[in-house]
Amino acid sequence: MTAAMRPELAVVGDDPSLLTQLRADAAALREHTGVPTSAFAVRSRNAGELSVALRSLPGEVAAVYLTGAEPGKARAAQRDLALGGGIPVITEEETTGIILTAAALVRSRRLEVAPFDAKIVVAGSDTMPLLVPLLVASGVGDVVAWRSGDAPGYPLGTVAESATVVVDLVGAFEGAALTMPSDRHAPLLPLPGLFAALRRGLVARPVNDPLYQLDVHRACAHALTTLTPVDRLLPELSDPDVGTRVLDAIVEALRPPRKR
Repeated sequence: MTAAMRPELAVVGDDPSLLTQLRADAAALREHTGVPTSAFAVRSRNAGELSVALRSLPGEVAAVYLTGAEPGKARAAQRDLALGGGIPVITEEETTGIILTAAALVRSRRLEVAPFDAKIVVAGSDTMPLLVPLLVASGVGDVVAWRSGDAPGYPLGTVAESATVVVDLVGAFEGAALTMPSDRHAPLLPLPGLFAALRRGLVARPVNDPLYQLDVHRACAHALTTLTPVDRLLPELSDPDVGTRVLDAIVEALRPPRKR
C-alpha cells in the first residue's frame, strides 16, 4: 500500500459551514494521536442523501466519524452503510455518550459513591438515546431518564433529589450538573482506539440495533476513566496512552469467556 493510500479516518460534517472546525478536529487527531485523518463537509436533506455522500468519499477512507448531523439521520445512514457493506461509521452520538458516561463515573467516584450505589439523572435523555443504556451497562445502580415533556408531572428538581450526578443535555437543571464538555475535542477521545479496533475487524457493524455495541462503548468509557487526571473530568487528547488504552479495553471486552 502506498503512502497515498494509507487507511484514513475521515471526519465528516453534515454542514458545509463546519469545514473549518472539521479541519481543526482532523489536525488535532493527526497531531496528538498519529491517526491519518482527513476532513470533509457534505450537505444532505435526509439519511438517503447522507448515505450517498458517505459512499462517495475517496477510496483511502477506511472509517468515518460523522458529526453535525441530526442523531436520527446519522444512525439511519450508519445502518444503511452497514447493510450495504459500505464504510464503517462512528457517530458523534456514540463518542459523546462515551465521554459523558466516563465523566459521570469519574464525578461519582470523586464523591466516593460506587457506580452500583449511584443515582444518575439524565435530563433530555430523548436527545441521546444511547446514554441511559450505556450508563446502565456501565454498572450505575439507578439511572433516571427525564425528558422536557415530563416537566409538568415530574419537575426536574424533584426528580433530581438525592441524585449523585445530573447529566443535563438540554439546559433544564438549575443546580450543578454535568453538561456537554466545553472542549470541542473531547468527543474525539475514543476515536483512535475505535478506529484501530475497526481496522482489526473487532467491532461489528450496526444493522438494526442502535445499541449494537454497548460492550464496546462501555469499555471505551471505562478506559477513559482510568486515564483521567485528578484535576479533570476527562483525559486530554494529547495523552499518548489514550488510543492504546481504549483499544486494549475493547479487545478485553470482546474476548470470548474462558472455558472452565
